[in-house]
Amino acid sequence: MYTSRQLADLLLSTSFSNKELGQNFIIDDSIIDYIGDLAQLNNPEKGRKILEIGLGPGALTQKLLEYEHQVVGIEIDPSICEHITHVFEKEIKSKKLELIEGDVLNINWPTEITDVVANIPYQISSPLLEKITQICKLGEGPNKCVFMFQEEFAKRVCADNSSDRGPLWVTISLDWEVTLGKKISPSSFKPQPKIDSRIASFSRRDLLNSEQITELLNSKNLEKPNSRLIRAISSASFNQRRKKIRNTLKRQPSKLKIKHGYDPKIWENIVNKAFLMMGDDFSNYRPEQLSLENWIEFSAQIEHYRKEL
Repeated sequence: MYTSRQLADLLLSTSFSNKELGQNFIIDDSIIDYIGDLAQLNNPEKGRKILEIGLGPGALTQKLLEYEHQVVGIEIDPSICEHITHVFEKEIKSKKLELIEGDVLNINWPTEITDVVANIPYQISSPLLEKITQICKLGEGPNKCVFMFQEEFAKRVCADNSSDRGPLWVTISLDWEVTLGKKISPSSFKPQPKIDSRIASFSRRDLLNSEQITELLNSKNLEKPNSRLIRAISSASFNQRRKKIRNTLKRQPSKLKIKHGYDPKIWENIVNKAFLMMGDDFSNYRPEQLSLENWIEFSAQIEHYRKEL
């Protein structure tokens, strides 16, 4: 068994960290243990297949391999792949660890992944979450994820404060329940990044079909709205977050097309009717004032009057 610092030193003795790939390696064993606890690695549930993205020196990989779960690692850097192959030669030969060299955003993922655990390069955070969500919509993908994010990004995903709310928060919240974990200082990495980091835990959900939302919509005699509509109106609104939503949504968002069932000629009429049903003050709100339930109910009202007109 190596410490996380020993593994980082071993890797850096033969290669350099690649700034373009956002390589900052964890050298604090307590952080590795904390990630393992959040991922519930000691859960005896059989059949778990855990994907690690960006293996680095292998400290997190080593932690994942302590348990009887199947581990798959995707790594883009050939020099790191060589390092991992050397350090975990026995585990690869015994097929406890499957190592895949490639870009996680551009290759097909292994099937039957149940978990993702990763200290990812921060520049791929948003496209990675988008890819995971797309995979999940196909009926596959993980049920639980644990990520190390840039602190600012993690706050925007979770949005515990209204000032952090944005289109990313709305999009992610439809499919995932996000919990913020520990804040991690730069001193826990080698080389040290210039920003703080944050661990976040994701649990898969279907918010639109949840009991909470079903009861809300039934109480208003509304049907479940299309997630495309929720994403489109929230994105358009947050792109002009200083404006009241009545001004932003006068025009149909560009992401909604006639082929999707939305006609720009009658859009303003539809939205005005939806505003009336949401109450007198609703149209004066700015996007950060709206809760997830507001976005869903407002979208359902738009859908209702689109069908009526």
